[in-house]
Amino acid sequence: MTEPDNAALLRDAIEARDRLAQQAAEMELQAQLLQDQASEMEAQQAELEQQTEELQVANEELQHANAELHAAEQFVSGVLAAISDPFVVHDADWRFRYVNEAAAKVFTNAGRGGSSIIGKVLWDVYPDIVGTTHGEQMRRARATRTPVVFEEYYQRGGTWSEIRCYPLPDGGLATLWKDTTEKKRAEETLHYLTRASEILSSSLDYAKTVQAVADLVVPRLADWCAVDLADGPDRLTRIAVAHVDPAKVAWAVELNARYPANLAEPRGLGSVLRSGKPELYTDITDEMLIAGARDAEHLRITRELGLTGVIYVPVPSRGKVIGVMTLVASESGRRYTEADVVLAQELARRAGTAIGKARLYEDAVAARQEVEAAREELEVINEELQEANAALAEKSTQAEQQRRFAEDANRAKGQFLAHMSHELRTPLNAIGGYAQLLEMGVHGPVTEAQGEALARIQRSQRHLLALINDVLNFAKLEAGHIGYVIEPLPVNEVVCALEPLVAPQLAAKSLSYTCEVVPPDIIVRADEDKLQQIMLNLLSNAIKFTPAGGTISISASASAETVTIFVTDTGIGIPDDRFDAVFEPFVQLGRATTGGTAVGQEGTGLGLAISRDLARAMGGELTVRSTLGSGSTFELRLPRA
Repeated sequence: MTEPDNAALLRDAIEARDRLAQQAAEMELQAQLLQDQASEMEAQQAELEQQTEELQVANEELQHANAELHAAEQFVSGVLAAISDPFVVHDADWRFRYVNEAAAKVFTNAGRGGSSIIGKVLWDVYPDIVGTTHGEQMRRARATRTPVVFEEYYQRGGTWSEIRCYPLPDGGLATLWKDTTEKKRAEETLHYLTRASEILSSSLDYAKTVQAVADLVVPRLADWCAVDLADGPDRLTRIAVAHVDPAKVAWAVELNARYPANLAEPRGLGSVLRSGKPELYTDITDEMLIAGARDAEHLRITRELGLTGVIYVPVPSRGKVIGVMTLVASESGRRYTEADVVLAQELARRAGTAIGKARLYEDAVAARQEVEAAREELEVINEELQEANAALAEKSTQAEQQRRFAEDANRAKGQFLAHMSHELRTPLNAIGGYAQLLEMGVHGPVTEAQGEALARIQRSQRHLLALINDVLNFAKLEAGHIGYVIEPLPVNEVVCALEPLVAPQLAAKSLSYTCEVVPPDIIVRADEDKLQQIMLNLLSNAIKFTPAGGTISISASASAETVTIFVTDTGIGIPDDRFDAVFEPFVQLGRATTGGTAVGQEGTGLGLAISRDLARAMGGELTVRSTLGSGSTFELRLPRA
């Protein structure tokens, strides 16, 4: 090998050595770096492990915080859900952020949407509260950052609410409201009834006090109020009408005079007045206005009123309906409820009580005035009576003397009649007896003419004897010398025994006689002889005044206590003005006229007088029914056995 080759090899070896040394140094440096990196990695690993532990602790703390936040959210949601009253939250821009279930129900019923209202602006949803107390109080609560509590009345619905507004830290507003309608109505009812009682008890001028009550209920309870009182069965008088505008009150009075209420209509004032029950109309339709209108002008006026509700309640007093109170809602738009009817009824009841008391007082005053006038009149009358009593005492003395004179004269008359009757009967009986002897030919033969004369003598004797017997019986009756044997008598036997006694008289005038069969259980309490005497008098009377060919009938009927015997004829009848006169003594019947000549009959005029006295003495009565020219019916009523 040549020297250049060795040198080259040496260089290469030196270079290789240097490279190896350099590589060894580099490798040593790398090893040192790797050792440093390993130490650093070990430190980072320890730090990572520490951070991992710290992250685990933070994660656990975060999970715990999330759980607490979820529980808090659930608690808040539960608290909000537990609020039974409507509750809403608005943000700083008045947008709805939260609406609870009660509020959503209110919005739904009002037609403003339920939960879908979230995100909408309050003033866009409820433009009608802009400028109202409600809207202004909400703005004040947010502007002043202080809670606000206020009450609001909603005329259209007739409801009250208590509203509470609470400002929120983010500039929003929480609003809670509570329906206080029942509470306010109770307070309102107490207020109105208390005031009404004070007004109604303040004066006895009921027209004035009822008008004050009508003014009291306007305009809160009604836009119009009227009170009408019954003035007869088909008429009402308006005593009160109220409205906030006096000009409209005058117009209403004029309108009522022009179009008075028709009480015959099936509803309204007349219906309440008749039934005493209230009527409530919560929706006044145009059909109702048309049905109640009298004419086109009346319909136009009622349409312009804009009625939204009407209440009719009866005004009671002392157990009856004396009028009607009417409450009308119009321009306010109020909608009446049954609670309003109850309040109106109580107001009307108190008004009716006040009216009744006032009328009683007026009646008492009038009665007192009448009593005072009567007392004064009685004093005058008393003075006159004292004077009259003095005169009467003197006249009584004179009358007593005259009565004694009359009784003495009557006794003398009775004694005279009885004596004369006895005295006259003796020669009359002798006349009758001698006439019969002559007729029998005891003193010689009797010619035909003499026989007729004797017959006329006998008829006259019998007639005169009958007259004397009547006078004697009447005298005995007046003197009270008639005795009675009252006993049960079958009516059928009494009436059947009469026909043979009057048969000759019936045959003489060709009269038809009928006697209805009387049931055997019809029995009277009477004196048999007196009853027969009455019946014979009635039959004889009927025969006298019934023209030939007529009819005479006897019938009877009975009630629980009385028996009535009827004697009916087809005679000439009795004038109406002589029904009582025929029973007076010594009155000749002369019941009718024929051809301008009075029809007279023989007799003393005592038969019917005696018969009535006998009937009354036996506890009965004798009356007559008659039609002039068509006959008469005499009714003998006696006690039933």
